[in-house]
Amino acid sequence: MHIIAGPTGIGKSAAATELARATGAPIVVADRIQCFPELATTSARAGGEAADVERIWLAERAVADGDFAVADALEALIGTLRGLRERHPFVIVEGGSISLLWDFAELLPELGFRATVRLMHIADRREYVAGLTRRARGMLVPEGAATSAIEELAIAWKSVEQRSFVASINGFKGILEWCATHSFAVESLASAALTEEQVGELSRMVALRHAEHGVLQDRIFSMVFDGWCGEPDAVTD
Repeated sequence: MHIIAGPTGIGKSAAATELARATGAPIVVADRIQCFPELATTSARAGGEAADVERIWLAERAVADGDFAVADALEALIGTLRGLRERHPFVIVEGGSISLLWDFAELLPELGFRATVRLMHIADRREYVAGLTRRARGMLVPEGAATSAIEELAIAWKSVEQRSFVASINGFKGILEWCATHSFAVESLASAALTEEQVGELSRMVALRHAEHGVLQDRIFSMVFDGWCGEPDAVTD
């Protein structure tokens, strides 16, 4: 097993896809928010899909179901890996969920999996934020018929009992902050004709919230996987 971990927007999905194409290994996505198809744009699930690669999510949930508890996600991750071990000598785990990967790393020594780890780091903070800003804009104003992050928020916001969960999602925090700053109703945002300046401001705000979380991920994963890093071995569990 080879784990690819790192900050949001750093390129984990692309790295996992490249390795999967080279080895034929399946990818297990250790991310709790990507388990919600309704949030495919916001969680970058849609951006990671590739027709020629087997990518496996831990569950298929609806926003109305509420947060995917860490304990449940961990159980799903371990169960998925054990099931795959019977068919695949090599599996890639790609993820950025701090709580999930923290608990998984603590259990690794007793689970019987042999693992190597690739940690992806923030090399330059300014370039990192710039990249996140471009990504945020693509989520807010996607090409083609893809649902935008704004539209996903408008739909998710209708689940009134789950609004605290929705507001906790990093991809939505910047949008909600922008709405609060400008006294803009969340319910009307999806139908609003936003100016280029407003889209730019929203993109920067979303990027900054992601960057804050990314810096935390970078620091914590360095501690969690200290001593684990190494090149993948295609015959490793």
